[in-house]
Amino acid sequence: MSKPLRVKCSCGEVSNAFPGSSCPKCHRPLEIPTEGMIYLYRMGSPLGIAGGFGIYLNTEPYGYIGNRELIRIPVKFGTYNMHIAVGMNRKCTGLVFNITPENPYGYAKVHMRPGFISNHFIIEPALPQDMPLDR
Repeated sequence: MSKPLRVKCSCGEVSNAFPGSSCPKCHRPLEIPTEGMIYLYRMGSPLGIAGGFGIYLNTEPYGYIGNRELIRIPVKFGTYNMHIAVGMNRKCTGLVFNITPENPYGYAKVHMRPGFISNHFIIEPALPQDMPLDR
């Protein structure tokens, strides 16, 4: 069986789904884009911080990513600004993806850099071989 995809329903609910799935909130069939895909891998967090990092694409929430988790977000062709936040901490180095017919996949790794007063989240470009092998 294939791995689940991170999908946002038109009702706003974000869930891990498979093609043919329905929204767990409104029960409508999920429309899963097939043009491109963004892969995001969360590297292990220092100091045992394993809580979920909130994911935002173009300011829209896309759920959370757990420690050492790989998520797949199907998208349409376009430009996507990815941002990570946890609680009130909004310090993040974002990343822009340009998903096109010539470049339908985007790959990124996210990790946290501990700071003296607060932590900083870093999203950096990655290569397909940087993603875990559970694809």
